Amino acid sequence: MVSDHDIGEGTILGGFKIEKVLGKGGMGVVYKGHELSLNRKVALKVLSQRLCSDKEFIERFKREARVIAALNHPNIVHILSYGEEHGRYYFAMEYLSGKDLGRILKERHSIPVQEALSMASQIAGALSEAGSRGVVHRDLKPSNIMVDEMGRVKVTDFGVAHFQDSGAKLTQTGLFLGTPEYASPEQATGRPLDVRSDIYALGAVLYRMLSGKPPITGESPLAVVTKIATEPVTPIGQVNTALPKRVCELIDRMMAKEATDRFQTPEEVLTAIDRCIDSIDTMDGNVPSAKRRPAMAKPVRTSPPGRKFGAKFWGGVAGVALAVLLIVWLVEGGFLKQRETVEPKSSIDLSDQVSEEIPVESATAHVPAPAVPKGETDLQTAAVEEKRPMAAAVASAPKKEVLPRVPTVLLVVSGDETMTSLARGHLESIVMDSGLRVASISEIPMLREKIQFGTTPITWHVIEPLVPKGKAHMLMLAEVQKTGSMPLKYYGRVEEMVTATFSVRSVDMASGVSVARPVSGSVKFTPLNMEKNLKDAIASTSSGIGPEMKAYWESIIHAQDLQ
Repeated sequence: MVSDHDIGEGTILGGFKIEKVLGKGGMGVVYKGHELSLNRKVALKVLSQRLCSDKEFIERFKREARVIAALNHPNIVHILSYGEEHGRYYFAMEYLSGKDLGRILKERHSIPVQEALSMASQIAGALSEAGSRGVVHRDLKPSNIMVDEMGRVKVTDFGVAHFQDSGAKLTQTGLFLGTPEYASPEQATGRPLDVRSDIYALGAVLYRMLSGKPPITGESPLAVVTKIATEPVTPIGQVNTALPKRVCELIDRMMAKEATDRFQTPEEVLTAIDRCIDSIDTMDGNVPSAKRRPAMAKPVRTSPPGRKFGAKFWGGVAGVALAVLLIVWLVEGGFLKQRETVEPKSSIDLSDQVSEEIPVESATAHVPAPAVPKGETDLQTAAVEEKRPMAAAVASAPKKEVLPRVPTVLLVVSGDETMTSLARGHLESIVMDSGLRVASISEIPMLREKIQFGTTPITWHVIEPLVPKGKAHMLMLAEVQKTGSMPLKYYGRVEEMVTATFSVRSVDMASGVSVARPVSGSVKFTPLNMEKNLKDAIASTSSGIGPEMKAYWESIIHAQDLQ
């Protein structure tokens, strides 16, 4: 048997060449490895030698591999293979280039609220996938959350995961599994668990990201477990007083002592997180939701600070316009040609009709003084001069920005370079077939440069500021990744059978709210049928996105028309 000490750089286990240690846990060690047959990097988890003779832990290790293999979500690490060699059990996972959240928090102490909410949203999506299959993670904590160089989150380490519908008992009586600081009260007291336990843990992780410390601490793990079971959590609003009220309420509800008082599903958590993001956008001056979107079309104020456009302003402009028209009519009609002088009462006083936006002195500067003789030329000159303040007022008035009937969708596809171009083409067709316009990152040089050099996470929060106003009205984010492969032999030939996953999400460019249901899927192909299979897989799962985006935009335009 190969011992833990025998596994070092250069060791080959099951066709994987060990390069270095990535992390250690209670059940084993995770190495960075190189799969020799397919020439790719992997994360290789190897069961600790001291546990290889324990049938319960061997079974638990196998269950972890099966759990991960059964979950198909872009925010859950993908498993590639499982095996045993010389009495050592291992499984290979996709290699993630990045850092775990625990390490990030050690370096940064805390995380800005919008970035933290974005991470929490991705984790909640992973919990939704796990919960739909009856899987409870039971050990959700910062060190089990990977963040890659593009800002994408992956939940890892399902080593102590629990199947709600499983009759197998793989936990010894009195044995606590999980990390105390992020464990739910029911986990601390040994009560039955469901996805609400993971919702509590996600709340605790979010608490840690925004406060800089775990929600409950103690001198020992036992002390922490005891506090979780018996003491209330200090509300995060008392720890970080700068947090928005809605974010504090989100975390407080996620971490409610009783499971019935929490959000009951990850989908409810996702909705609540979106509302928090909306409220923050509103405070920052952005309009967050579809219902508020038509207001974005209102123009930016061009008057000096402290002034107000309103009924008085437009009433003043209308008054000036009527005065000018009256003068022109009088001149053109020859009514005043018959008079040598102008009576004092016949002069036009605009002082009562000019709004506070137009100084009275400007509006009446060229009105002739009463009792001064006027000729036709003088009256025409007065009429021309009178038009000037009105024209200036109209020119300075804000012009209402009208949203286009046909919106532009910015399409950003990331992931495996061999598949992104194909995926982009298929998604473009879906969008265009729905009657929408499509823009790509190639049309936005700054965004294209940042993404190509890997300096920009593929998230709405980062992309939105880089997109010029009016360039795109909706954003479609897609990711396609290779998750596994195997040799396929037929007719004397050997081809590589590739497994890939993809996900697609569409949001409003102005607010970041979802405008269509996010979708994900998987596909298998060989080099010979790659294009067809990928196209069919994307079409079967994503064909509804275009119509949903179109329907969303039609509701926006309808609301605009009603204004």
